Amino acid sequence: MSHVVGIDIGSSSIKVAVMDDRANLNFVFSESYYFKYPNRDHVEINLVEVWEKVKRLLVKAIHKVKENSGKVVGISLSTFCNSTVIMDDTGNPLYPGIVYMDQRSKTQANWVKDTIGIDELYQVTRNRIEPGMFSVTTLLWFKETRPELYEKTCRWGNLSTFIYGKLTGEFIMDWTQASFSGVFDIRRYEWSEVLCSKLGIPSSFLPEIVAPGEIVGMTSGFDTDILNGISVIVGGADTACSALSVGIGNNQVFESVGTSNVLTVCIDNSDFLDSRFLNRCHVTKGSWLSHGAMSTPGASIRWFYETFLKDDGESSTILEELPQKSKTGANGLFFLPYMQGERSPIWDPNARGVFVGMHLNTTKADFLQAIFEGCALGLREIQEIIEEEYQLFSDSYQSIGGGSQNKIWTQIKSNVLNKNIETLEVNEAAAYGTCLIAGSGLGYLPHLEQLPSTIKNNTLFWSTPSEERVEQYSHLYELFAGLYPALKQHFEKANGYLSS
Repeated sequence: MSHVVGIDIGSSSIKVAVMDDRANLNFVFSESYYFKYPNRDHVEINLVEVWEKVKRLLVKAIHKVKENSGKVVGISLSTFCNSTVIMDDTGNPLYPGIVYMDQRSKTQANWVKDTIGIDELYQVTRNRIEPGMFSVTTLLWFKETRPELYEKTCRWGNLSTFIYGKLTGEFIMDWTQASFSGVFDIRRYEWSEVLCSKLGIPSSFLPEIVAPGEIVGMTSGFDTDILNGISVIVGGADTACSALSVGIGNNQVFESVGTSNVLTVCIDNSDFLDSRFLNRCHVTKGSWLSHGAMSTPGASIRWFYETFLKDDGESSTILEELPQKSKTGANGLFFLPYMQGERSPIWDPNARGVFVGMHLNTTKADFLQAIFEGCALGLREIQEIIEEEYQLFSDSYQSIGGGSQNKIWTQIKSNVLNKNIETLEVNEAAAYGTCLIAGSGLGYLPHLEQLPSTIKNNTLFWSTPSEERVEQYSHLYELFAGLYPALKQHFEKANGYLSS
């Protein structure tokens, strides 16, 4: 039986999933890795480490298929978004990968806004321009601060560009990823010559734009023969692949929960995209995804566990047990979930995590409860934009990702948002999505536009709002909503002081 392999490089782990030609996900291999935080504003990945783990997992997956008398005929790729990878003429990185949470290019982001103008930027890209999140600002930082390395630069892309290059030798990017470059026209599906010219981006730096589902080449050049001669099909960004695997159609919303926490809207008219969200082309032409993206909810929970619980010998099950020792409102403790700046809806790289309301009776359980609640209350701000601007109202959301399986946190979100939340059993949604793209590209499955009707997901559990809790959280939301405006000036001054 023929199989395809989907590689999903998330923000904390690499997963390689194997799907047969009947769209059954057979097994998944994974390895953890971690972002690097060399200083307060810098967030990076070790590209060599990531590539070595990808190769190791691919070999393991292909061997597993062969042991079962199968054959791997295609490989596709999904990665987190966004990242900046700057390469020499051989496709080797000149610098660590720079991640979307990175804030080093604030000066360059402001220069882009002044040079192009916010309105023109939005007309072309349908996005804002912010440090780190839109990779052109990072490229400009690299040009200004690392001139000796910039002279050696021949290629500029992202993590997917780098991995495709290692697999095939081709220098490409799909349009779901290019949408967050800051110089891509998401309605024309092409690089903007005007923006690149004004910002001094050489056209030779730009990868070829390839549609999800196209075969880009064959794997070659590996010492291990088992890796050679396999078709490589272009995939997409992780949330776009997840939307495909969940079967989200136009005018629908779903939640994804990992390092970030995102409410994603799928629409078929780019004129109605909201500038407070991250906007991108979907894997299928003529549809766009609009992401209300909080940067660090999952990362905040992981930080708390690793900093205050893990060394006490607690397993991760404590994340569901401990909050039950607190109560709604966390005994008066509030948490602003802006641990590394924030994207939607405040777009403030200076914002930071804050606990407000500590007292001498505050417990460790209250801190964790406050984190869960603060992340949920922040998500409510995004939900209000979806309902007010997109006019999309529903009683329930589908939810995917590792964080969605925490029943305590999901129940809190159900109460805060006053929505039924359906947590799906497809835990590897992005990996499965990229497998589906590979199967479609090779002709084993229908074309991408027809795929949603063929996908079936199983419900893991439902979370239903409690009328009493909904009312309580409505009052707490009013208090939460006032915290960031009260602290905004402090964040700005503190950043100026710490950066001087």
